[in-house]
Amino acid sequence: MKIEIIRREIIKPSTPTPNDFKKFNLSLLNQLAPPVYTSLLLFYPRNNNDHLTTYQIHQQLKKSVSKTLTRFFPLAGRIESSFSIECHDYGAHYTEARIHYTTLFSFLQQPLDLEKIQLFLPIESNSPKAVSMPLLLVQLTSFECGGVALGMCMSHKLADAAMMFMFVRDWAAITLGNPPEQLPVINFNAASYFPVKDPASFQLPALIFKRAKCVTKRYLFDAKKIASLKAKASSVSVQKPTRTEAITALIWRCAMNASSRLNKGVAKHSVMHHFVNLRRIVEPPISENTLGSLVLYFSTHADQSKVELQDLAAEFNKGIQEFRGREAKRIGGDEAVKVVYEKRKERRELMNKDDTNLFSCTSLCNFNFYEHADFGLGKPIWMTVDSGASLNNNIILSNMREGYGVEAWVTLSEKEMAIFEADPELLSFASSNPSVLIRHGIAVATIVILAGATMAAITGSGDRSKTLRSTLLIRDFIIVVVEVSYNCLMSVFAYSIKCSNVLDVTADEK
Repeated sequence: MKIEIIRREIIKPSTPTPNDFKKFNLSLLNQLAPPVYTSLLLFYPRNNNDHLTTYQIHQQLKKSVSKTLTRFFPLAGRIESSFSIECHDYGAHYTEARIHYTTLFSFLQQPLDLEKIQLFLPIESNSPKAVSMPLLLVQLTSFECGGVALGMCMSHKLADAAMMFMFVRDWAAITLGNPPEQLPVINFNAASYFPVKDPASFQLPALIFKRAKCVTKRYLFDAKKIASLKAKASSVSVQKPTRTEAITALIWRCAMNASSRLNKGVAKHSVMHHFVNLRRIVEPPISENTLGSLVLYFSTHADQSKVELQDLAAEFNKGIQEFRGREAKRIGGDEAVKVVYEKRKERRELMNKDDTNLFSCTSLCNFNFYEHADFGLGKPIWMTVDSGASLNNNIILSNMREGYGVEAWVTLSEKEMAIFEADPELLSFASSNPSVLIRHGIAVATIVILAGATMAAITGSGDRSKTLRSTLLIRDFIIVVVEVSYNCLMSVFAYSIKCSNVLDVTADEK
């Protein structure tokens, strides 16, 4: 699979940034953020935008992103130093790309991995250019069928997932014709919450991430399995664990078991850092529309005596409650900078301990990109992120398109992953990398989309490109119909076997 870059250009804000806003001060949390990109990838089928040509889609998005950059003017700037951004309207990078001989549905129906996903992003998420390149890069890739993939990367030195959501929400709204003045007011005062009182004396050793040869796998938890998992994870102390608590506890438990088996049954001390959006949790709260990378973590510890699912879920619940009751108040008071320094020191020390396994978890489940990312192309059929495969012991959770389900990307060492992915407890609740098209129960909708797009292509002009598009769409249509039919037959077969077993047991009892 090869992607051709058609053109690259710089998109500047539609209105020049006023002189009073030419310098944007970074908060302490922004200054300490790693030099990587926060990424997002959205896929849109042809049926949602069959009234637009690819050229029109590009022009529409470039015009609207220019207007959106006026609201988010720091994204069009460049990092001047560790403490501020120069907001001289340098602009964002916009890339037009095309993938040949592949349709959106043929791509989504196959098993997915990070290498394929990264092709649709304008830059590698782990690129150190996050401090020197544009702070925002966008790539729109068109498929042969007319479907598109919209990839975005924002420098983590400025943005977190919440800011990415804000930007996508407003960009989509502006693209649909909503007046910018009617959108939520953006706040630029994060530095006032987490200031660096004396930049000249500000020195803190950088975090050295242990890069390793890792493997990243994708797992899906549907609504029914999550309900069962939450029931199993419940206990006297936590009778109704959240889906994030239950899923993270299961993944962490299975990862610890894999590590213990590799270490001849000896379990290392394990620590989980669960990153949270401070906007929603501090007291008094920070506006949800505040720009910046405003994330911190709470810690959960586990030893050999507390590795059961109920114990881990309870520890997660205890950790967030203690964070809300203690650190959140300190952050909202006069000790914000002190808390950040303490957390930074703790994380650095844990990363350097050989007898401790440090895990990290980020949940995007509170950000409903599916409902707020309509750029005139309809709602995306799939949303995903680049999980950063070179960072070991990493978990990223996000919503599925329909229902209450969750998609998880898990990164472990190669040897640990070989044990983890075969864990029967994990596989009793999660599906390993199923097709995006079949996973949400949207198979019928997929058939309708393909049928409509196929007929549109067939009835179009008779040039070679239309003929190729028609051929590819017909192929995809047949593939999906066969897959749906196969899955339906297997479900009926499994149900028949189950009923047969029940009858056999009943007969034996009699």
